[in-house]
Parts: sequence; C-alpha cells; structure tokens
Amino acid sequence: MGSISAGAFLTSQYFQFALGYFPLQSGLRLLPFFGTPMIVAPLAGRFSGRVGLRPVIVAGLAMLGGGFIWVALAASLHPSYPVLVFGLFIAGVGVSMTIPTVPAAVFGAVDPSEMGSASGTNQMLGRFGAVFGVALTTSVFGAYGTLGSPASFTDGFRPGVAVAAALALAGALAGLAVATRPAREVAEPIARLAAEAA
Repeated sequence: MGSISAGAFLTSQYFQFALGYFPLQSGLRLLPFFGTPMIVAPLAGRFSGRVGLRPVIVAGLAMLGGGFIWVALAASLHPSYPVLVFGLFIAGVGVSMTIPTVPAAVFGAVDPSEMGSASGTNQMLGRFGAVFGVALTTSVFGAYGTLGSPASFTDGFRPGVAVAAALALAGALAGLAVATRPAREVAEPIARLAAEAA
C-alpha cells in the first residue's frame, strides 16, 4: 500500500506542478494506473485460484515496481505521454494483481475464527503503509527538489518515485514468504462459516 499511495500521490502532483495540467486532466492521465483494477483484479483473483497466491502477489508487486521505475526514468519537463502511459499501465496491472490476492493470503494464514482480527490488522497495516510510503517518498522528493519550478519538481519527482518502486520491489521479496495455497482453498472455509452462520 505504501508504494501504491506514494507513487500515485507523486505522479498526480507531477502532472500538475511539472507539466501544468489541471486536476481533472491529471486524473484522466492517471486512468491507465487507476482504471486497470476494474478489469484485471477479477482476472487475477481467478488466476490465483489455479496457480496459488504467491506467484500472483510477487509478479504483481514486481510489475508495480517496474512500472514506477519506468515512470521515474521517463519523467522530464516534456515527456512523451505514451511512454509514461506504458509505465503507469504496467504499474496498474501490478496493483490489480495484488488487490484480490493479498487479503486472500492474510485470511488463508489464520483460522476462520480469527478472520475478523486478521482483516482489521490487514486494513490498519495497509493504512500505515500508505502514510509511511507517502512520508518517505515526499522526504526524498524534498531532498532533491522543490515546488518552485517545473524543473526543480521533476528533479525531486524522479528519486521520489524510484523510492516508491523500491518499496514495491521490497514487497515482492516479502511476497516470496506467502503460502502457495490456491485462493479457492482459502475461500472454502470462509464459505462454510458463512453457511453455518446463516
């Protein structure tokens, strides 16, 4: 969550402060990143049911990191939007792969009676990660750039987004520790509990 929030925050600011777009224009330009979960997340959830959670989580976080590295390298005062879109799209597909699989991994790691606590802990740590990621990347941004001009903003943006990429790649390494049970094995006990409660 730290990489997602930090990268999205910095990129939206980059479109406005460095490239001069209005907020709505910036939002539309971020659709390749934010729009992909509507299409890819359901497919990733189904795919993880066949291959297991670990490969999808690790690949998704690696794609998120790779996409942000691409954006950091492509950023300039006059970037090619199609080049930026490619990086944003890759990062967006990576996010989409983690949205359904990370909660499934969390729920699959606990007994059904502990799922409420696991859900709360997962949500809290996600929010903490978002705050930490934004704080870390904006600190790096402040060390290399300022809001004073488009050039100085771009000077801080590139290393800031590189840190967001590093957070995603660190998450991919951590994802190697995830149990490899397919998502359907995680869902079956939850469905049984729901049926018993009804």
